[in-house]
Amino acid sequence: MKVLITGIAGFAGSHLAELALREGAEVAGVVLPGTSAENLTGVRSRVVTLPCDLTEPGTIARVLAEVEPDRVFHLAGASVVGTSWARRAEVLRANLDGTFQLLEGLRARPVPTLLVSSGEVYGRVPETAQPIPESQPMGPISPYALSKACLELYAGYYVRADRLPLVVVRAFNHVGPRQGPGFVWSDVARQVAAIEKRLVPPVLEVGTTTTRRDFTDVRDMVRAYWLLLERAVPGELLNAASGRAVSIQDVIRGFLGLAKCPIEVRTAPERVRPLDIPLLLGDAGRLRGLTGWRPAIPLEQSLEDVLDDWRGRV
Repeated sequence: MKVLITGIAGFAGSHLAELALREGAEVAGVVLPGTSAENLTGVRSRVVTLPCDLTEPGTIARVLAEVEPDRVFHLAGASVVGTSWARRAEVLRANLDGTFQLLEGLRARPVPTLLVSSGEVYGRVPETAQPIPESQPMGPISPYALSKACLELYAGYYVRADRLPLVVVRAFNHVGPRQGPGFVWSDVARQVAAIEKRLVPPVLEVGTTTTRRDFTDVRDMVRAYWLLLERAVPGELLNAASGRAVSIQDVIRGFLGLAKCPIEVRTAPERVRPLDIPLLLGDAGRLRGLTGWRPAIPLEQSLEDVLDDWRGRV
């Protein structure tokens, strides 16, 4: 089986590549020209990477013709919610133009394809209505979430009009080694690692800490992707989430408990988002019923692995 992963050198993409190799697949992936492929260091000799800007008309269609994949996982695109207000044009172009070009390319070569959306598309949902099921209407409040909501509309159109075998997953927050800056876990772990090495003063700068999120280890999340594309019916849309809400304050406490020195915590106004969601908790009952998937890696292990990863990077 041949697998094509867009965004293969990214955070989730690199973990998915490792999983696909363990499953015995031949793995190819597209990498935006000029970006690092460092995340693929452990498997670089076992995967084929092709330079490709998905937003350029016809480029991904040529990749599909060259690779002739049996499955496609679409993970490429802008992924940082916090910076999406300042970079809204770039976020919308990357996520919408890239998806459009991929779907146009698939018209000539329709193969089972997983499109990764986000739990952020739900927006502000009353706590009494959470965990959030797939039936909850979308209400995006960030440019990033808007781009994912539009991606879902694109997918629905191509399923209905062109009968493309597409599956959409609304992935809630996922964490783990190799995640880049701009996400709360990586930003906290990076600062802690730098403080331990005395590169910066022993002060941890944070944004809003009262928000609660549904965190899943990325290695569990990509397993959900794999199972979904294997078993879901084309046109289906399912949540992937742990079903457990954890506050950012608890995440910070977890990292401080692993730190090798005392650290002071301060709120930095520039780290506070213009709009935020107090609670985002997903209901993945349909995913569990379809695949039997459940998270296997405890968040305590994720905390250790993320901090160790940043200790080796700073």
